[in-house]
Amino acid sequence: MIQLTAVTTLFGAASAAAAIDAGLLGDPDERVLVISNNAPIPEVVRSLADTPGAEAVLSRFDRVVDLGALLHPQTPSRWKVFAIDLPAQERLLRTYFELGDSPVELVVESVHVPPAETLTKVFNEARITILSEGLMSFGPTRNPQSHTFGQRLDGMVYLDLVEGLDPLLLSEHGIESHAIAPEHFRRLIEEICVAAQVPAVEDPAPTALVLGQYLSALRLITPQQETRMQVDMLKAAKSMGAERVLFKPHPSAPATNTAALVAAAGKEGLAIELVNAELSAEAVMATHRLVGVVAGFSTALATAQRVFGLPTRCIGTRVMFDALDPYQNSNRIPVTIIDFLHRNADREDAIDELRRLTVAVAYTMQPDSLADRRDEAVAYLEGLPEAERTRYITQARLTKLGLPGGRRPVLPPQVSKAAHDAMERVPPGLSKSVYGSWRKLANARQQRA
Repeated sequence: MIQLTAVTTLFGAASAAAAIDAGLLGDPDERVLVISNNAPIPEVVRSLADTPGAEAVLSRFDRVVDLGALLHPQTPSRWKVFAIDLPAQERLLRTYFELGDSPVELVVESVHVPPAETLTKVFNEARITILSEGLMSFGPTRNPQSHTFGQRLDGMVYLDLVEGLDPLLLSEHGIESHAIAPEHFRRLIEEICVAAQVPAVEDPAPTALVLGQYLSALRLITPQQETRMQVDMLKAAKSMGAERVLFKPHPSAPATNTAALVAAAGKEGLAIELVNAELSAEAVMATHRLVGVVAGFSTALATAQRVFGLPTRCIGTRVMFDALDPYQNSNRIPVTIIDFLHRNADREDAIDELRRLTVAVAYTMQPDSLADRRDEAVAYLEGLPEAERTRYITQARLTKLGLPGGRRPVLPPQVSKAAHDAMERVPPGLSKSVYGSWRKLANARQQRA
């Protein structure tokens, strides 16, 4: 049996390597790491295999093959295959990957997007193990998968970033999930730092790490809002005792308005330094003595706290709850988890409460695939104060799904009177038509919510 592990980032490759170290990915005859570059412009981004320190991760595999090199100039993130071409594509990949006729099993990340989605279709008889997607693994399946696909699943391995919280991804197929203990992942990060010759740093001043995301690039918020959010992160870093800030933009983010950040840092009396783009946030945590880590709702916040034992602060989660559109946006679960944990850090029952909240939010995101969790969602929402309920779930969504806290749509009084007067003036036979038109408009507004 040959095990193909497909990853697009060093973080994903390190997660897979940590799972191997933990004994969670079996004992195949050969392990092949399939890498691809999903950057918007892959030509200007270094290949995963050439990233400093990557050899520490690659050593867990027998061979490394580059899917992007085969597909070029098509990018792996857009690679799709017509059903009639699947047999030919499998023959091509078997030749290119030197698989022969050996049976294959797959370890893949995001099964709902290429290249992982396409690989599962090309090798349509392969058993599948899902590799964690960070905090998104605790949310529902973005695109429902067929029963046939579910029958091929052997389980999921995921980073144990929130102790006691179980993944919901693909749970509708009854798969088993296995946690990668934090110490295995930390050991991998430390090995990467040694291989990349990243030295341990003793900062002379109390230092905090501030992590950017790429929210405006995703059109979730405006660039101005994102800049204000980052300025608030600097203030939060100062409140944690920092005199110096290391700012790391997200790898996929466009050019950041660093001038505004430098000016804001100066006003706060903070020294600021941009982190080398090739140094991961986890590597900074492993090699610097930090007073804390500040971000929006990044998975790195959970990593900082759970893997490296660092204090953390989150900024802007309230804004993000309103900004996530459509409602089913997969970022809703990471925002929920990070927001709740930071607001309830001192509660002894925080994880039990978070588990129930996550199920409720996930149900409202994907009520069809998680239909069997409705009773849990209803029971939890019934006992939740309205302010808490509407913080995490919009009023429109509660109404649409008929959940506790939802309201029947009511027209403003002036509109109701106008509608009533209009109904009085039209012939009786048209009354239902007028009412039907109103209902269509109301339903369309709920659908948009």
